[in-house]
Amino acid sequence: MAPINDDFSDRFDLREFTPGTDADGAPDARTAPWMDAVGMGFHEGTLSHESAARMAADFVEDGETFLGVYLREPFPGSVDETWPVGTFTWLRKGLSWGDGARVDTQAITGVTVRPTERRRGILRAMMTHALTRGVEQGYALASLTASEGTIYRRFGFGSAIRERAVSVRRNRALPFLAPTSGTVTVVPLAWLADGVGRGVFDRFHERTPGSMVRNSGTWPVVFGALTGDGEKAKDVRGAVHRAEGTDEIDGYVTWRVKDSGGETTVEVVDLVYTDDAAYLSMWEFLLSIDLNDVVQYKRSRLDDPIVAALADNRAYDVDHEEDHVWLRVLDVPATLSSRPYAVDGSVTLAVSDAMGFATGTYRLDVVSGAGTVTRLSSDVLSEVDGAGVDVALDVADLGALLIGSVSPVTLAAAGLLRASDEAALRLRAMLLPPRTPHGITYF
Repeated sequence: MAPINDDFSDRFDLREFTPGTDADGAPDARTAPWMDAVGMGFHEGTLSHESAARMAADFVEDGETFLGVYLREPFPGSVDETWPVGTFTWLRKGLSWGDGARVDTQAITGVTVRPTERRRGILRAMMTHALTRGVEQGYALASLTASEGTIYRRFGFGSAIRERAVSVRRNRALPFLAPTSGTVTVVPLAWLADGVGRGVFDRFHERTPGSMVRNSGTWPVVFGALTGDGEKAKDVRGAVHRAEGTDEIDGYVTWRVKDSGGETTVEVVDLVYTDDAAYLSMWEFLLSIDLNDVVQYKRSRLDDPIVAALADNRAYDVDHEEDHVWLRVLDVPATLSSRPYAVDGSVTLAVSDAMGFATGTYRLDVVSGAGTVTRLSSDVLSEVDGAGVDVALDVADLGALLIGSVSPVTLAAAGLLRASDEAALRLRAMLLPPRTPHGITYF
């Protein structure tokens, strides 16, 4: 495995533990200071007792595992007497391949390092420990969403999905070029939260490549009961969509209205749908809300059909685009055999992994859309073509390719993947997903 700074164990103590609560429901003596350290790392305010208890209960419900790195000799009076200087957690989270198939991932979150202890090997120690435990626990791959985009490639993670924050100007958007269908109705948030919304999300998740299941703490936020800080929310509304001629709910949206400097914005909190007809209808509804100037949505997929539907497509602006889901392969055969394939064929992959988990040469054979993987060597056969290798790449780039939103042709053009034009095109065709990969879950 990857080396750790020599003085790490002399200076620090790495502890793995399970979060818990005390007899009153508050975070217990190990969990509370760990949460305080995470809050400081992400510049969050001090939690109320109620919010802290609720968050700790969510950690327990989700089965999270915590890591903390603690100074062995903290200065008296410093928070380091009880707080960890590094934090890290993981939990089991399913990733959808979009055809009903899924794979469990070791979902990583809560990663912080105290500014006073930078460049001392803390992150590498936590990541090495966690991924080793992930292999022991049988995970095929790890996943994360990143607050910074330059941290995780060196640990073998590749950016597999990108998402956009978009704005649509209401005065130029309607009418759509084609009529929508079905019915949108406003509903009480409590009714939406009582199983209806989760049922829609389950159907969205099953059909959407790259979708991740949600943490327990996400649901009260998307259903408008709580803010992201865990306090009571007061400004969220909700609506559902029913398909034509049926009472079945196939989409929902929650939103709030904000007035910022004279411009009024409909801010989408959550938008979940089981088909594009529901998606378009709910957008039409949002753009029909009076007394606002723009609708903002921070989870748009890259092939957003709204662009084509608008009467004036210049009403649609991309405010920001960035990485979303990052994937890290731990077990190449288990990962590649878990997903469906668009076309049959064979490809031999030489995978490099500086941390050693996935290093090797593998042959992927796809028959009737199902893949089987044979490990040909524990070494990387580096000569493309000459040694029978079709594609040579780093494990981070294998993670980027997995869902199909990143093309091997693009990675070859960027110099990150070695393959003949024919092999890159063949792999691209095999990995083509049934729909555009899309993630609306952060963790």
